[in-house]
Amino acid sequence: MPDDVCSRVRRRAAGTTPETIEQALQQARFEERCADRYADAGHESSFAAAADALMEWQRIHDHTTATGAERYDPDHDPDLQQALRRERHHQDVAACAREAAHRARETTDAAHRSLAGPVAQPLYTALERAGLHTLTDADHQAVRDLTRHLDPATLRQVTGWLERTRTAPLALRGTEPARPAVRRSRV
Repeated sequence: MPDDVCSRVRRRAAGTTPETIEQALQQARFEERCADRYADAGHESSFAAAADALMEWQRIHDHTTATGAERYDPDHDPDLQQALRRERHHQDVAACAREAAHRARETTDAAHRSLAGPVAQPLYTALERAGLHTLTDADHQAVRDLTRHLDPATLRQVTGWLERTRTAPLALRGTEPARPAVRRSRV
């Protein structure tokens, strides 16, 4: 939320004169004092927003005063540009972390599936079709235990139960489950 408040302040300040910025700074001080009065009554977020707005107006005022600019230009504000670069960097790092976690889950899932062997593939397929796409280590261990201790007929029965679990809500709605298109060889 502070970024939203600051970006609104920057949009308002763009192209304004130092006199207008001074007036906006005085108004922000007044709004912060008003919000401070009501902060005790459960309006802490309004005080935080007012404080952020005041801080941004003060920064813009200091920048235009220090540079002697006739108008505020966000493109020539080095502090702002540095803050925007830092924010983009944080967003890039977060995206890379999400992607790495996703790849790690995929790699772990593939490793678990290879440990279980080809006998477990129908069971994994039935679990996915039943809506269980993200499996924990305990889930993978349970699949391995089932494939190790149950005979093929019982495994087919468990797979059938999972298929009925998937189709039950669809039957209640009166729709048919989507069957994946399978191309069969005509040899």
